[in-house]
Amino acid sequence: MTQVEFYIMEDERPRAAFRHSVALIQKAFQSNRKVFIHTESKRDAEAMDEILWTQDPSSFLPHTLHGDAPGINAPIEIGYGELPSLRPDILINLTSEVPHFHGQFERLIEFVCGDEERKEKARERFKFYRDRGYPLQHYKVES
Repeated sequence: MTQVEFYIMEDERPRAAFRHSVALIQKAFQSNRKVFIHTESKRDAEAMDEILWTQDPSSFLPHTLHGDAPGINAPIEIGYGELPSLRPDILINLTSEVPHFHGQFERLIEFVCGDEERKEKARERFKFYRDRGYPLQHYKVES
């Protein structure tokens, strides 16, 4: 069963989750894990792509935008609304909804940050997973 982890951000800016996810992606990559980063929109996917390209230059994270490079099996894929091309181990959900394909992963990472509306959406996702018996963990992330 998918292990669900919630990261409760002290930084309330909506993009804080994008920035913090880089450390988790890097750790997953170093452990030879495949990651699918699920975003709200093409714009958000492109923003995450930019963040991965411009993060620490000494630690390249091979990634692709979903559909941009057919046949390229990068261990990190960024998408919005569609199923991942590869069979990833970890789903990083940067949306406000539970992805319909959430159960296909060993681990699912969620973030709690932003205004009260975003926090309420995160509470709804937490209840969704809890009510279905998913193992849940949560971590506080200090700025």
